[in-house]
Amino acid sequence: MNPWLHQTVVCIFVRCPVPGRVKTRLARDLGDEAACDLYRAMVADLIANVLACGMPLFLCHDGDSADLPPEWVAAAATVIRQEGDTLGERMRAAFENAFAAGAGGVILTGSDIPGIDAALLRSARQSIERHAVVFAPALDGGYCLVASRKDSFKTIIFRDIPWSTPHVLEMTLTTCSVHGLPYALLEPCRDIDTLDDLSAYCRNPSASAPVTNAWLTTKGLLPSHH
Repeated sequence: MNPWLHQTVVCIFVRCPVPGRVKTRLARDLGDEAACDLYRAMVADLIANVLACGMPLFLCHDGDSADLPPEWVAAAATVIRQEGDTLGERMRAAFENAFAAGAGGVILTGSDIPGIDAALLRSARQSIERHAVVFAPALDGGYCLVASRKDSFKTIIFRDIPWSTPHVLEMTLTTCSVHGLPYALLEPCRDIDTLDDLSAYCRNPSASAPVTNAWLTTKGLLPSHH
């Protein structure tokens, strides 16, 4: 019997944490090793928040699963490789693969967003009961979480979107409106791509990211009394 049959699952897009291959923009300021360590800390916090809300974790990685930390693999209900050339193709494949595996709903997130906590994930799960698709906006004009139910999922939301531009969310919502897909927006979050992003995060750290915050504190980037 499939343990996640008809359940809502959380798919996380992760990169294999290899110095020099993750968080390359941050690495220009922090160095390859430190940027990779920070990335591992952010993923650890996100996995803990997924487990805290009791939803099965699907780990969608971008390389060789042998490069994934064993504790990430141990936390996951399943580990699958991302498929597709564009971000839109990879997201569509993640939804379709999870539904094919028996999931009733999917919440898909990136892995460099310390603001995604158990409360936000629960809110996404509740929202897809009432809306065809749910987004958590990113502060850069994109989104850092997208969720849908199997019976309301439409691949059109991932088509003809100018990925990696400030217009991603705006154009996606236009697509939803044109195709009659009711959507909901959750709290906006900040993904950590640049030193400016990191500085902004350190001014308002998430209480649900203790591993990230501890790492930032040891580096002197976050005051120890935060």
